[in-house]
Amino acid sequence: MEERILTKQEFADRITRAQAAIAPTDLDAVLVFSTESEPAGVRYFSDYWPSFETAGVLIPRTGEAALIIGPESLTYASSRSVLPNVIQVMDFRESSQPDYPGSTHPDWKKIFGMFNVKKLGITGFHMFPYTIMMNVIGALGGIDKIVDADALLRPVTMKKSPLELECLRKAAKISELGFKAVLENIKPGMTEVELCGIATQAMLSNGAEATGYPVWCCSGPNSNQAISRPTLRKVQCGEIIHFSIGAKVEGYSASIGRPVVLGKCPAEMKEFLQVGLDALNMTFDTVRAGVNAGEAAAKIHDFIRSKGYGDAILYGPAHGCGQMECEYPFLETSSTYMLEENMTFMADMFLHRGDMGFRWEDGMIVRNGPAEQLSDYGRQLNILEV
Repeated sequence: MEERILTKQEFADRITRAQAAIAPTDLDAVLVFSTESEPAGVRYFSDYWPSFETAGVLIPRTGEAALIIGPESLTYASSRSVLPNVIQVMDFRESSQPDYPGSTHPDWKKIFGMFNVKKLGITGFHMFPYTIMMNVIGALGGIDKIVDADALLRPVTMKKSPLELECLRKAAKISELGFKAVLENIKPGMTEVELCGIATQAMLSNGAEATGYPVWCCSGPNSNQAISRPTLRKVQCGEIIHFSIGAKVEGYSASIGRPVVLGKCPAEMKEFLQVGLDALNMTFDTVRAGVNAGEAAAKIHDFIRSKGYGDAILYGPAHGCGQMECEYPFLETSSTYMLEENMTFMADMFLHRGDMGFRWEDGMIVRNGPAEQLSDYGRQLNILEV
């Protein structure tokens, strides 16, 4: 029997909190939309993760929510969803647009009639496909019947429950095993893809349900890429090889980011790496409940500038994490919100200059004092003898 952290009551409580957020508005329901690559919203409320198709959770003002899926996934969705009411709709079919001749699935007008929906909020609004949006608008009778509801439901998801925190802690520990496997096996001449495979195998064999995102290794001139995919380039001595490695546990993604140098590390490179590491460590002490997020970000960026690396800053120094390894909100110098206990972030220090860059990254839980650190394995200058 699979040991689970999240309970059915946890999911029921989420629907209840969402309905409490909807209650003061003039909305009859919110449709939470997700894709295969951005599954967070639907999985948060139903534990279902679409494959090939897209999906939604329709949360009415009162009453039971429903999982809405495409025409091919009924047996899969029924085995995974904690919501017993599963509705199929042609609009959520895979992108190759098969006809499914003879299909009798309801259209949006019928679905909205079943739930007495006359005005609808949509989350995942900026991912929602135009063609489907036009069908939804037609079913409701006008564009004024549609509202972007992302901001409405953010307070439901931003502060994590004890069980969510447990999932993130477990994901972080499994991510450590991925990096540990890299440190134990890396050699000059191995490809970036090969090294990512080593990390992925270690995580999947130690309890991860999937990687939290496509794991990447960026070496040498590729190291200045903040987001990337591994290539068949062979890693070499005396260059930065940076890794972003993350595991997913029951839908929750944590990550660790680490640079590695094989053999001799030039002094200029070592100094650059140390500034990033010092800035990451400062982030854990600066991010505290009751602190203005923008002021926290400015303090950390000011430190980097004081060391002469202001031009190397790309963003950050942190971003929210949970169902997605990177989710709302970002912690930036322009942020105006206050940090609250049980918010969760990835402290994410990416710096780049010329053809050299790296990432230091670890998860954290906001506390009244220094943040709780989800991981610190290998958070040091990993300069390995060869």
